[in-house]
Amino acid sequence: MAKQQPQGWHREDIKGALRKKHRSLEALSKAWGYHPSAISVALNPGSCWPGLEARIAEELGVTPHALWPDRWTPEGTRRPPSIAADDSPARRPAHRQIGKAA
Repeated sequence: MAKQQPQGWHREDIKGALRKKHRSLEALSKAWGYHPSAISVALNPGSCWPGLEARIAEELGVTPHALWPDRWTPEGTRRPPSIAADDSPARRPAHRQIGKAA
């Protein structure tokens, strides 16, 4: 049986909770001193913004592990980004190595 990935909050649930408190993710990003799209980028899979992720969790009154169990340990340590966690085409190894004969 395949190991199931831990489930955290859905990206849209996080956005919705932040918008309920602050109305605009862009305004909140700017108020925290980040680029207006920083929060949206931090919510994307494969993103690595530990400081901003921790701040988002604090703003929502939960631990980062509760939001992103695949990114954070229960002890509050950020896990390193892994290729296994992000199975996007850009991360997959090429079938043929450049410079090698077919």
